[in-house]
Amino acid sequence: MKIINFRLEGRFGHFLRADAGVSAISYPVPPRTVILGIIGAVLGLEKDRPQTLLEPMQVAIGGRMPGSHWHKAKFRKDPPEALSYVIKKSQKQEKNTKPERATLITQEWLFNPSYDLFVALPEPFHSEFASRLKERRWYFQPSLGLSEMLAELEFIATTEASKLPEGTYPVETLILQENVQLAMEKCLKEELAINLLRLPRTVTPERVFTHANYFMERDGRPIMVKTSDAYLSGKGILMFL
Repeated sequence: MKIINFRLEGRFGHFLRADAGVSAISYPVPPRTVILGIIGAVLGLEKDRPQTLLEPMQVAIGGRMPGSHWHKAKFRKDPPEALSYVIKKSQKQEKNTKPERATLITQEWLFNPSYDLFVALPEPFHSEFASRLKERRWYFQPSLGLSEMLAELEFIATTEASKLPEGTYPVETLILQENVQLAMEKCLKEELAINLLRLPRTVTPERVFTHANYFMERDGRPIMVKTSDAYLSGKGILMFL
C-alpha cells in the first residue's frame, strides 16, 4: 500500500466534540472526518464531497496531546441593522439603532497542535494530493477546525505500508479499540498515560456521523497491543483509524 506521510500543525486548533454542551470542548486530535475535509480543501473538492469521493480512505495519525486554553468567544444572534441605500450629506447618526443580542461562550483552544499523518487515497486523488503537498499548492486554505485557525501542511515522504501478521506490536499512532488487546504489563511498566477517545469516523452527505473508540497515549509514546491490523511503514508501526 502506498502511503503519503505529512505533518499537520498550526498555532491554534479547535475540533468541536459532538457531545459538547454550553462550553465548546475540543477533541485533542482531528477526527477522521476532519482529515477528510482537510484533504478535500487541498484537492479543491466541493463541500460534502470528500466523504464520498475519498472513500475508502486509510489514515493513521500520531502525535501527542497538545495543551489547551479556555477562550471566551462572542457570538451574535441577531444580524446587524442593514445600511440605507440612500445616504444624504446632512444625514446624522440615529440615536435608536436596532439592538443586537449576543451570547458569550467558552471554547477550548488547542495550543500548537502538531500531528504526523499517514494517508492512502483512491486514485486519482492519491497522486494529486502528493503532488500538491510537495509543491505547496492547496486549492483552499486548510484549517484546524475553525476557518480562523490556519493549518500548515508539510510533506515528509511517500512510503510503502505492509500488513503484519497477528502479533503484539508497539503501535505509534491512534489505535482503534475494536479487535485489539492491550499488553497491560508492558503499559504499566512504561507508565503510559493511555486515554480512551470516542471520535467521529465516517459522515454521510446528509451529515449523519458514526463514531468509534480509540486509544491514544498522552505524550505520543508507542502502545504495545496485540492485533491483526498493524502495518509496517518505514521503521514505524501504525494502525489506521
